[in-house]
Amino acid sequence: MTIHLDNLTQSQVDMLDHMWSLDTEQDYFDWYELLDAQDQHSADVLQRLIILECMEENLGNCAEAGAVLQQFRL
Repeated sequence: MTIHLDNLTQSQVDMLDHMWSLDTEQDYFDWYELLDAQDQHSADVLQRLIILECMEENLGNCAEAGAVLQQFRL
């Protein structure tokens, strides 16, 4: 799976690189607790973007599902 996020600042890229370098969930939580509120918010946003990107990739092309749902729209 390849995750691709566009229009990130260098600071966001650096934060993501650090997030990816952490080995365990506990390492992530330990690092997260060291961040100030603004950086915690940035980490939260980046984490959500990654989750959304993964979900989008897993769903793939849903054209067929959209066509079925269109039949039920008023």
